[in-house]
Formats: sequence, C-alpha cells, structure tokens
Amino acid sequence: MESLRQVWSKSKLYRFALIAAIVWFILRLFIQVIYASGAMPELTGEDGLPADLPVYIGAAQNFTLGQDLYPQDLSDSTFHYPYSPPFAMLSTLLLWFPARWIALGGTLLCVVVYALLYLKWMQIFKELSLPDVVEKMAYTLPVWLIFSAFWGVVVYVNIGILVALVATLLIESILKERLGWSAALVSFLLISKVMWIFPLALPLLLGRHKFFLKLIGLAALFYAGLVGRSMFVAGPDYILAQYPQYFAHLQRIASEFPWHVRDAIPFLGYNHSIKQSLVFVLGLQPWVLQLATVIKVLILLPFALICWRLSRAKGLATSSTLQVGLAFGLYLGAFIWLDIVWEVLLGIAIFPFVLSILEKKKWKKALVWTVFMLYALVDVIQFFSYMIGGDSVVVMQGAYVLTDPSLHFPLTMAVILLFYIIITHKLWQLLPALSKSESQIGRY
Repeated sequence: MESLRQVWSKSKLYRFALIAAIVWFILRLFIQVIYASGAMPELTGEDGLPADLPVYIGAAQNFTLGQDLYPQDLSDSTFHYPYSPPFAMLSTLLLWFPARWIALGGTLLCVVVYALLYLKWMQIFKELSLPDVVEKMAYTLPVWLIFSAFWGVVVYVNIGILVALVATLLIESILKERLGWSAALVSFLLISKVMWIFPLALPLLLGRHKFFLKLIGLAALFYAGLVGRSMFVAGPDYILAQYPQYFAHLQRIASEFPWHVRDAIPFLGYNHSIKQSLVFVLGLQPWVLQLATVIKVLILLPFALICWRLSRAKGLATSSTLQVGLAFGLYLGAFIWLDIVWEVLLGIAIFPFVLSILEKKKWKKALVWTVFMLYALVDVIQFFSYMIGGDSVVVMQGAYVLTDPSLHFPLTMAVILLFYIIITHKLWQLLPALSKSESQIGRY
C-alpha cells in the first residue's frame, strides 16, 4: 500500500485515472450484478444465467445421473464441457444452491479472487526484491480495474480468474519449494484447465531437479486421489468410460473447431490463435493448418533455446528477473501454442513486469502501452458502443460487437507476441551470466 500512496501523491494524472477507473469499476460491477440476477434475460439468455454457468451445472447434473459429460457435436463450441470427470465431481457442489444464487455469488467471487490476484503479485514482486515492478503495479492499478479480460470472465462467470490465481500461487510455491502446496495446486490445474500447467517446468529450468521429480510424483498421487474419489462417488465403470471420451474431446476441440473463414464470416471473431488468424486469411486447408504449426515452432525456438541452456547449467544462481521472466515466458509460450486463444488473463500481471524491463526505451514503452491499453479497453468499447448504438452494433445473436477492434484484428495474440518478444529478449541478455556455469558441465 505504501507504493500506492507514493504514486498517488506524485501524480495528478494518476489520481484522475484511478478515480475514473474506480467509478467505472463500481458502475460496471453494479450492472453485472443486475445481469447475474436475471433482470436482463434478453442479454443473459432464456434461462437468465451467465453463459458458462449452465455448462458447469449441466456437467454436475450429468455426473450425478451417470450420463456422458462430453458432446459428440462441436458445432456449438462455446458451450461444451472441456474439463475432466473429477472437476465435474467438484461441480456437484453447485447443485446445493439455486442457480440464481450461484450466478450472484460467482460474480462476487470473481471480484474477490481478482483482488487477491493483484495483492498476490504485488507480494511476489516485493519478496523477489523487484521494486521497479512493484512501482509499476501501483501505476497500473487503474488498468487492472478496467481490464477487459477480467470483465469477460465476470460476464460469463467462468473459472478462468480462479485458475489464474491458482497458477500464480503455484509459481510462488515452486519458487519457495513448497512441495505439498505445489502438488495440490498442480492437481487442481490438471483436472480443470490443463494449459495452465506451465509453472511445472520452472523447477526443471532453475536446476531444482530433485524438487521437480518429487513434485511430479506427489502431484500424480494427488491427481490419482481425485480420480479415486470420483470413482467412489460415481462408480469406477462410469469414470473409466468418461476418461477416453475426455481425452478424445480435447483432441477434437482443435481439429473440429468451427473456424472463421473470411468467405463465410466477414470478421475474425474472438479466437485469436495463430491457426485461426491464418485460416481466416488463407482459408481452411490442410497446408494452412500445417503452416500454422511451423510458424508456432519458429516463434518458440528462441525461448526453447533459452530453456535448453538453463536446463544444462549446473549450480545456477538465478536472479529474480530471470525467475519471473521464465514463469511469464512459459505462460506466453503455452498460449502461443494453443489453437484456441480467447484471452490473456495473466497479461495484466505481465504488463508491469514488461514495463520495468524496458528501462529507458521510450518508444518501446509507448508501443506496449498502446497495444495493451487497446486490449484492456475492449470491454469499455463494447459497453459504450452498445449504449450508443444498441442492437445495430451487434450481430449473430449479440455475440459480436461490430465496433470492437478485437473482432477484426487478433489483438489478444498481438499482446501475447509483444510480451513474449520483450521477455525472451531480456532472458537472452541474461544468458551470458550462465557461461561460467556451462563451462563446468563437461565433467557431469
């Protein structure tokens, strides 16, 4: 809080921006509570619930009734259940409450978790002795309050913000080598959003091989315990039948995803993956899908080389910048590889870190501020566009706002690639410090 007070006292512009952001946050949350209460069914759908809640509730009901969790038809990819059977077991807790209570409670829970996410990253940066990043965290608080990816999670009442907090806690636990907590957090990510498992590579890259092996083993036991518990609740035959469908479903999501092709749909949409961007421009053909894979591999090669050199270094004394840079690089690399990229939630924590490592390069800072602020303001743009233009600015059952720049340009991937390039370049600059360690590895 001291850093916030210092920034507040130094800048009139900051005070104005923070007050405006707080007013917006309160207004936006008030509207969201009305939205979740079902008072606006024309926006929330016939059941009056935020869009992702029926997915969780439906999976919980199917689990309780012993019915299949995974659809055979992916034509409506937005509302399919993409999580593991044990997560469906945990979702049965939702059946204890009325759906409207869950919508309202989930909305408020998202806000609480988001606040914890900010405080946790502030704490991590302080404990790692990164005062420049701490200062940038204070400066960027107004951006946190308007951040479009967060409000997108709140609109849908999605578990994404909770998963972001779990991944953050996992990063902290791994850096502090807290084995039990790390294993428990890994197991939660494994049963929910598997792509967020990226921190698992951190101990291996930082030379903590024994901790890595222990973590893998204990996380496997935790995961097996969750699977065993789900078998106890629903029966082993049911769980064993669902798991092959679960793995097949994960494979089918990318191969059968309803890609936007320019000849059929005149705008890119909100999946900003490299594959979707290429398909939109070049068409849905096998060589385009293969080209996307080649491009992703080429983009990730520099970071892969850094990881390879780190994994070979012995007795490595890592800096805080290196540790955090690796964690964020792994996150960005994972989302570069994905074929479906809706948001970059952890980008709000990466933003101040990136600003801090750019040093005095003003044009680079201006570029980062411009690109990220455009992404952060998407929710504001959508809101005021609808307030001014009404239904005339939305198409396809209101799912797309025509004035939204991210509908026509892969803004999410632009943020990911920009942050990835800056962090990878910084990590590359830190590599010469490893030369002494690498010169000693020949005897091993």
